Amino acid sequence: MAEGLNAYLARTWDRPFVWGECDCTLWVADWCAERWGQDPAASFRGRYSTQDEAEALTAGGLLETIRPFMGFLVEWTEARPGDVGVVMIDGRETAAIRTENGWAVKSLAGMGEANMPALAIWGS
Repeated sequence: MAEGLNAYLARTWDRPFVWGECDCTLWVADWCAERWGQDPAASFRGRYSTQDEAEALTAGGLLETIRPFMGFLVEWTEARPGDVGVVMIDGRETAAIRTENGWAVKSLAGMGEANMPALAIWGS
C-alpha cells in the first residue's frame, strides 16, 4: 500500500489547487477512490467551483459534512500511512492523507506535510 500511496503523492503533488476539481477534500477523495474503490465525494463533484460555494456545502463543518460518506472505512484513533482524516490547520478543518512523516494536505499555497491534530481518522 505504501508504494501506491507514494505513487499517488508523486503523481498529484504538483497538481494545482482548483476549487471543485483538485482542492483539499477532492484530492483526498481521489485517493479514497484509488485506494479503496469508493469516492466519498461523488455527491459533491460538480456542485461547486469557488471557495464560497465549497463553504456553503460544508456550512456545518467539514467533518460533519463528510463523516456520513466515510462509512466504507473504519473510523479509529491511530493513523497509519494511507489513512485519511480531517485535521486542524490554523483553526480550519482540512481533509488530509496520512504519510510516514505526518499528514499531507493540499491548499491554495500548495502541498504540505506536517504533524497536525486529527479530528477524525479513517482507514481499513
